[in-house]
Amino acid sequence: MDFVGLPLHPLVVHLVVVALPVGALATVAAVVSPAVRERFGVLAIGTLTLGALGAIAAKFSGEALAETVLRPESHERFGNATLIVGLATAALAWLWWWLERRREQAPPGTSGFGAMATGGLLATAALAVTVLAVLTGHSGAQATWSSRLATPDAAATGQAAPTASWSLEEVAQHDSAEDCWAAVGDGVYDLTSWVTLHPGGRQRILELCGTDATGRFMLQHERNPRSNAQLEALRIGGLA
Repeated sequence: MDFVGLPLHPLVVHLVVVALPVGALATVAAVVSPAVRERFGVLAIGTLTLGALGAIAAKFSGEALAETVLRPESHERFGNATLIVGLATAALAWLWWWLERRREQAPPGTSGFGAMATGGLLATAALAVTVLAVLTGHSGAQATWSSRLATPDAAATGQAAPTASWSLEEVAQHDSAEDCWAAVGDGVYDLTSWVTLHPGGRQRILELCGTDATGRFMLQHERNPRSNAQLEALRIGGLA
């Protein structure tokens, strides 16, 4: 899914990670303060709802983006949790607002326990969705930028490609997280440092250790110039 030539997912995620926390915290303020409730209550809940609905768009656009690039596991996990908790919090917010309006219009002496109890639950849920939205944004940024900052492009640094050569039998001896080699095409690569950095999770790299990973790498990253450049920076020689 694209928008004016750009992937839609990052654009929608930015909406979610801003609107959800702002709306959630403003809703907490509305629960606590009658003055805030009177002036900004609907705006706060509306912003919260916008963020929750944006999480739906973020999920579907993220699924579409994952078809062409890697799937960051932690970002996906936090995003799914944010979607569920965000929608539940928005629904709870509108329920609280309705109960609060009824309480204000009720005759003096009428119990407002329902509105107060719902308000307490709402405040807790709003704080939870704020934390989840921040974690979703952080994990997405980490998936996007950690790999770019951690591994320099060999071509960009002027380093010559290694000239040593290794057989598949030798590659197979390096099959652990502490010593992880893999063959891709006509090259051999030391992926040890990448085990903990891979945005898609360490298990994706561990499955490649000591193997000819050409097919799996090409299936996932053949059309991704950045991934190919990052792989080339880890090259230690050719495949004999």
